[in-house]
Amino acid sequence: MARKQLDPRLSVLSNYTEPLPDTPTSARTRASPLSCGSNPSTASLPPTPQSDGSKKKREEEGDEPEPDSPPLPPTPVVKEDKGTSSTPTTASSLVSTSSLASSAISGSRKKAKKDEEGNKAGRVEAPAETPKAERTKRTWKHDTARIAALYLVPVVLSIPLSLILVLTRLLLQPIYNSTPLSLHPLVLYSTFALIPTALIWNSVRYGSPKASTSARVCFSVSALGGDLIAISGRRVGSLTGKLGGAEWGALGARAVLGMAVVGGGVGFATLCSDYILPMPTGPSRRDRIITLPHILVRSTVYVAHIWLGERLWMRLLGGSTSLLVQSPEKSILLLSLFLTILSLFLRSTPPSASFARSLHTAISARLHLKKPASDSLWSLLSRLPRQIFPILLLLRIPLLIIALRQQLFLRPSPPYLAARGGLRILSSERGMTGQIVVGEELSRGFRFLRCDASILGGRWVRATPGSKNGPARTDMGDSIFATFPLQEIGLLAHRADEDESVARTIMMSTGLQVAPEADLDLVPDKPADRALIIGLGVGIAAQAFSRQSLSIDLVEIDPLVYHAAVDHFNLTLPSSTTINLLDGNEYVSSLARMRREGSYEGQKWSYVIQDCFSGGSVPEEMFTREFWADLAENVEQDGIVAMNFVGVLNSLASRAVLVTLTSVFEQCRAFGDPAESHVKADQSINMVVFCTTALNPLLAFRRPTPADVLRSPLRSHVYSTSQSNEIQLYDVITDEDRADPVLMLRRGEGRMDREGWQVASGLSMWYNMQKILTSEMWMAF
Repeated sequence: MARKQLDPRLSVLSNYTEPLPDTPTSARTRASPLSCGSNPSTASLPPTPQSDGSKKKREEEGDEPEPDSPPLPPTPVVKEDKGTSSTPTTASSLVSTSSLASSAISGSRKKAKKDEEGNKAGRVEAPAETPKAERTKRTWKHDTARIAALYLVPVVLSIPLSLILVLTRLLLQPIYNSTPLSLHPLVLYSTFALIPTALIWNSVRYGSPKASTSARVCFSVSALGGDLIAISGRRVGSLTGKLGGAEWGALGARAVLGMAVVGGGVGFATLCSDYILPMPTGPSRRDRIITLPHILVRSTVYVAHIWLGERLWMRLLGGSTSLLVQSPEKSILLLSLFLTILSLFLRSTPPSASFARSLHTAISARLHLKKPASDSLWSLLSRLPRQIFPILLLLRIPLLIIALRQQLFLRPSPPYLAARGGLRILSSERGMTGQIVVGEELSRGFRFLRCDASILGGRWVRATPGSKNGPARTDMGDSIFATFPLQEIGLLAHRADEDESVARTIMMSTGLQVAPEADLDLVPDKPADRALIIGLGVGIAAQAFSRQSLSIDLVEIDPLVYHAAVDHFNLTLPSSTTINLLDGNEYVSSLARMRREGSYEGQKWSYVIQDCFSGGSVPEEMFTREFWADLAENVEQDGIVAMNFVGVLNSLASRAVLVTLTSVFEQCRAFGDPAESHVKADQSINMVVFCTTALNPLLAFRRPTPADVLRSPLRSHVYSTSQSNEIQLYDVITDEDRADPVLMLRRGEGRMDREGWQVASGLSMWYNMQKILTSEMWMAF
């Protein structure tokens, strides 16, 4: 049979029998036509030649053949003519051998060249890759540790974030009081969860959270929120109060100031949770709908952690006077700097697309920009950095400078002028009950003591300039509120001895002259009457009692209130006065327990004033039946107890307080503030209730004398007109109320706080306080 004619260009290689130089043995063996197995016809077929473009592409991609095992090229099937034999073609095999050898030589030379360049540069060659069989397999312990770390790191981050929220609440307390700030927690934290969810959901349309979210950015957003709180927290709180009032203004201020802080934490938690359980993402509408519940559940779970952290911080810092709460703005600023430092230590993960490109894509898609407008937008955005973190850091630099300058250098020390020169702040410190501020309203000329957004008392003042006769001084006048002299009319109440007759009671209560049956025998001098005052205020009642030669036991829970009364309101007390800086409930209860045990036989009180209102609400433990019963054990049989209470007259809180009080004392009469005689039933009223355990004589008050009023015009007016402002208790509480066990306040139940009975009085009190001082004056603390 005739052999097929070979290509003349291949004939020059027909006599080549020696192996190529520098060709590996395996290459020579595999290139040999005899080494292709038992099918010689397949081994003798010529390989498909590769084009120069394919070679260049392979070299660019780095697909170099290994020196010891170059790959075999594909073997095409060659059609034969009829009658033609398929004899192995040696020249074709040599062409294949030549091509493979050339590739191996080229690869070896390139590798040697790279090794030589690496050695010159001082680089160490990377160790060979560990075979898969020798790699350490991931066990369930590794997976558990990884999941625990991804869960615990965001939880640890929630600790400083919840602390910032608590400090923000303390910052707003002198503007709103505690009651409005505690309302609507579900609405607040739902807002904290929904808004970050919407933002994250909008961002994952361009990729998973791992591709669209950066841990550094999340930390920076939270730190940025802290900066804004430290700079503008007071002004935001005052502005929302003007727009929404006490209830919704407080909620709006907390939501606005805390959104960035919580939002950064939610973003970081979502990023970590995506490594634990990747959420489904996709560009289609159906994919986005499926993704939304995943994001919402993760955001809600993390916000619940922050809510729990806030409750724990409030328990720790409630009533605290530590350095952390003395200046909430400075503490927030330090926490913001702490978060910034943490963000710098985080490993930067390069995003799949640059920030400028992502922003351009989002704006173009949202505004449906055409190509010319899109190109113009890109020409502007292309100058932005690849990541957003440097942009946030650059924006925060001026905020940090402003915050540091404001808190460290521009914060004056008392005394200083505020509110455009209309207010002088004499003292401002955070005490156990809130922010204790002593201020002086210069235009109207009065000095006041406030605890948060409630005024505890005040006096009219007159500044006398210095002269040759003496230095400058400030003369103190009457109280700015008529309620405090009203508490003193217990001194006018008729008290009877054991042999007093009913006729004398009629004479004192009606003014009729009734002749006694016999002259009273002279009795030896008794010790001076003793009075108990729970809640000092500015010391109006304490000073009046001391001038009436009464021995006084003073109980005040906040030492700053006592020092303010002494230092700024000229309170002077006799040496017989005992000063007890502790909770009034504990003081009265401990004395009653000691008296029952027989370990205390001290003199009982003839007069008691209980004035514990502050911060927009009353401490419920001071109004329970157990407290009044303990107090009654330490009061004389005909002693007079005066209770000052602020609340809405027809509210559950007011009715519960009156029902509980009248269940212990036999006789009670209530009098309203003379300045509030036209207050509506649904508005807050300040009333003083006088009670006694004696059935005889009737609880009546004599007419004041000049010695009683102590040369005070206000005291003379209040003493003389108090009977006309009496509040009939049977119009406030009915027989059904007295029989209702729900209205009986018991120790340890906390019903008033738990069921929100004091909300109405707290909100009404806030509106009343806004009429006394301007909003700028309330911001000065």
